[in-house]
Amino acid sequence: MVYCGKPSKGCGECRSRKIRCDQAQPACSQCTRAKRDCPGYRDQLSLMFRDESKSVVRKAIAASTYKNKRAERLPRTAIPEGNPVRSELSTLVDPDFDFNSDPQHIYLMRQLGNFPLEIQPSQELEAAKYEAICYFLRSNALPGSFWTSETMSNFLMQSGGPASQKAMQASVVATATAMLSRVRRLPSLRDVAHREYGSALRLLNAALVDIEEAKTNQTLGAVILLAIYEVITSRAPENIDSWTNHINGATALLDIRGPDQLKTNAGLRLFLHLRYQIIVSCLQRDARVPESLLECTKLAIFLQPAEAHGNLLTMIIAKLSNLRSDIRTNTYENDREIISAASAIEADLIAWLAALPPEFNYTTHVKSPFDFTFQKRFRGISPYDDQYHVYPTQWVCTSWNQYRSARIIVSEIILSRVWQLSDSSSLASLSEEFRLHCRTLRLTIRRLAVEICRSVPYHLNTYQTERDPNLPPPESYLGGLVLLWHLFVAGVVENPRHGLRRWVVKCLESIGHTMGIDQALAVADIVAADPGVLPSVTEEEN
Repeated sequence: MVYCGKPSKGCGECRSRKIRCDQAQPACSQCTRAKRDCPGYRDQLSLMFRDESKSVVRKAIAASTYKNKRAERLPRTAIPEGNPVRSELSTLVDPDFDFNSDPQHIYLMRQLGNFPLEIQPSQELEAAKYEAICYFLRSNALPGSFWTSETMSNFLMQSGGPASQKAMQASVVATATAMLSRVRRLPSLRDVAHREYGSALRLLNAALVDIEEAKTNQTLGAVILLAIYEVITSRAPENIDSWTNHINGATALLDIRGPDQLKTNAGLRLFLHLRYQIIVSCLQRDARVPESLLECTKLAIFLQPAEAHGNLLTMIIAKLSNLRSDIRTNTYENDREIISAASAIEADLIAWLAALPPEFNYTTHVKSPFDFTFQKRFRGISPYDDQYHVYPTQWVCTSWNQYRSARIIVSEIILSRVWQLSDSSSLASLSEEFRLHCRTLRLTIRRLAVEICRSVPYHLNTYQTERDPNLPPPESYLGGLVLLWHLFVAGVVENPRHGLRRWVVKCLESIGHTMGIDQALAVADIVAADPGVLPSVTEEEN
C-alpha cells in the first residue's frame, strides 16, 4: 500500500467540469442549482492508499534496464573521483540510513521521489538535499512543534501550488542545507543553501503581492524559516539585523492575519512558535511589543487553558519590553517613576512564580567525578559548578529560563536607577528597607544567572539510554536556538574575568560549532566584550 496524495473531495460532476465543489450533503450546491443529479462523493481513504506492488515491480525493472543502458552510453564521469565536491557529498549521504523504512519520513520521500538503489554522481547533490530535509524534520521532532512530519505533509510537500507553497518549500531546503553544511562542514552545501534562500525570497515577494496569499500559514512559515536561516548563517554581530528584519516581516503578517489565525491548530502553533521570538527582538531593540500580538495572546489563554502559565508569563515579559521602550524614549519624568514601574513588573514575576503548579518542578543533580562520559553526552560541555537541572519537559525548561531572564533584566533596571540616584545624592532619601531590597536583587541576579547555566545540559543532551520524547532528538538544533538569548542575559551579569562569563562564552562557541548555529558565535563575541551588569553598581548595595 502506498500513499497516493490527497485526492479531490468534489463530486464526480464538479471534477469532470473542473469547478469548485462545496461538498454539501446530500447533493452539492452546484448540481442542485443546475438541477442535475449529483453523483455523490468518493471514498477518500481507498483513494489515498492503493496497492501498487505490481506497478512498483514493473517500474523497478524498467528503471534498472534504462539505467544499465544509459550507463553504457554515458560513463560515470560527471564528478571525478578526486574532486573535493564528490568526496564531500559522499560523506553527506549516509549509506546506512534507510529512508523508505523511516516511518517519520515515508510520505516525504514518496513525494520527493524514491532514491535509486545506486546514486549516480550527478544525483548526489539532490540526495544531499533530501537528507538535509530529513535532518531538518528529525531536528524538530518535538510534541507541539509546528515543523512536524504531519504538518510538513500538509504544507510543504504538496506538488505545485501557489507562490506561498513554493516559498515554503524553498525556505525549508535553504534552512536545512544551511544547517547540515555547518554541522558536517560541507562548503558545497552552503552554495546550495544560498541559492535556495534567494529563490525563497523571490517566491515570498510574489506571495506577498496577494493579500489572501499573505495570510496563509505557508507564507508565515516561510518567513519564520528564513529568520531561522539568518540565525544559522549570521556570524558577524551586525548581521543579527537580518534576523530582526525577518521577525519584523513576520510581525506585520500577524497583524494582517488577526485573531482568525488561532482558529486552526496549525495557525495557533505557528503563532506560539513566533511569539517569543518577536518579544525577544523587541527586548533587544528596546521596542514596544505590537498590540495585536498581546490581543492574540489573551485569546490563546482561553484556547489553551493547560498552558495558561506560559501565556501569562509572555504578557509580563511584554510589559518589561514596553518599559524598556518607554525608558529609551524618555516617557518617565524621573528615576523614581522607572523604579516604581520596574518594581511592579518584578512583583508580577514573583506572583507568577508563586502560582506555578507541581508539574513545573525540576531537580538539581551533581555531576559525579567518576562520570567520564558527561561531556560526550552534552556536546563537550561540563556543567557549571558541577551541577545541572533535569526538567519534566523542554517547554517547562524554556518557561523557567524565560522567567529567569526577565527577572534579571527587571532587577538590573532597578539597580541601575538606584545607581543614578546615588550619583545625584538622592540615595540617602531611599528607605533602609529598599536598600536592603537592592542587596537582595544583586544576590537574585547572580543566582538566576547560575540557574540558567545549570539548565544548559538539559537542552544539549545528545544521548539517553531511554529516549525522552520531550527532549530534542540527538541532532536537534532547537536546544541551542532557545538558549542563545538566555545565555546572553546570564553571561553579561558578571565581569569578563569571572568564571561564569568564561563558561558561557565557551558554551556559546560549542553550540555554534556542534549545532551549526553561526549566530551563537556572534553572541559569544558580544558576551566576551560586555563590561557586565553588576560591576556598574556600587558596593553600597552589598
